[in-house]
Amino acid sequence: MKKALSFVLALVMLMSVLSLTAFAEEGEIKLQFNNEGKFKILMVNDTQDVGRRVNPRMLNFLKQAIEQQNPDLVVFVGDQLSDMFIGVNAKEIEIALGNIAQICEDAKVPFAMTMGNHDHDHTNIVSEEGMYEILSKYSYNMNEMGYDYFTFNMPVYDSLTGLVPVLNVFMIDTNGNKGLNGNKSGYDGVTKEAIEWYENKSDELLGVPSILFQHIPVKEIYNLFEECDYKDENAVYSQRDKKWYKLDANKTVEGSVLGEAPCSENFDNITGQYQSWLEKDNIIGAWFGHDHVNTFEGVTDDGIRMGYNGGTGFRSYGNGDQRSVRVFEFDELDVKNYTTEIVTYKQVTGESINFVFADILTPAWLTRLMKVIYTLFGWAISK
Repeated sequence: MKKALSFVLALVMLMSVLSLTAFAEEGEIKLQFNNEGKFKILMVNDTQDVGRRVNPRMLNFLKQAIEQQNPDLVVFVGDQLSDMFIGVNAKEIEIALGNIAQICEDAKVPFAMTMGNHDHDHTNIVSEEGMYEILSKYSYNMNEMGYDYFTFNMPVYDSLTGLVPVLNVFMIDTNGNKGLNGNKSGYDGVTKEAIEWYENKSDELLGVPSILFQHIPVKEIYNLFEECDYKDENAVYSQRDKKWYKLDANKTVEGSVLGEAPCSENFDNITGQYQSWLEKDNIIGAWFGHDHVNTFEGVTDDGIRMGYNGGTGFRSYGNGDQRSVRVFEFDELDVKNYTTEIVTYKQVTGESINFVFADILTPAWLTRLMKVIYTLFGWAISK
């Protein structure tokens, strides 16, 4: 009996030492399933802040969403900085990133951030490394060097020992429109070097199920649609290929919203990112921002689950009080079958909004305009 007890105590001590060692190696914050075996992620994107002139509605939305949802991790999925950033300078960028980082810091919630195309628009003022240095001042920031400081991964460990990675989170930088990978127009997407990093990291993880967040969607997002006639209900016009699309009801979940044709990586720019997901067979979900009035989700013919959160901020277009965050909940015994839902500004704050000036600039107007054009001249266009 004494020998058995001694063995158990020795095992506990060994586990404790290993856990402390792993803790030290991972840093001060370690992502781990809670005592009930649960882990929750809050997805935020397109806050599009402008420093001192930040929209207080966005900050209030984020603060209340964190308080109500009590996430274990907040992920900011690009376009933290506005495209229409009047008076932009290094100090205003620092304030803009700090506005949202401080909310997580005050709530003592770990947070991670990747970049969007509008963040890249301002790297001539503050470099990517400079933006990382701003974030690194916050003790709850999880960014670290992967392929770079905005393409990296975060393991989430088991609840019992804190030693076994049960879930992995990839944060991927999709760049802007600077002509990477031979791209001549549109959005670049992920570089080949970053894809190689993802593949090597996936091999290291030995098949740990991974959820992936990035700003600009892969072109294969169109796999969730079906081509249709402009007269069809909820049809949207795609300027990328001059076609009309609607959600494929057989591939998307009930309640999904396609408000605009996705501005994906350039159609002619073959990044190979989606194909790498199929090869490694570890992505249990790929989630995007960028297109502010899309909140659909579905599963492609290849079995890849993909979807959107709508925009979170108020300084760029969106859908009134339906601006949103997306919540993900995982059970460590079955991480692949996680649940996710959109949570709107109205739900969180209780405030109904009839009009937001920025919504005048929505790309949904393109679909409305093209419906008029097709109604009047469709007979000629179709020839």
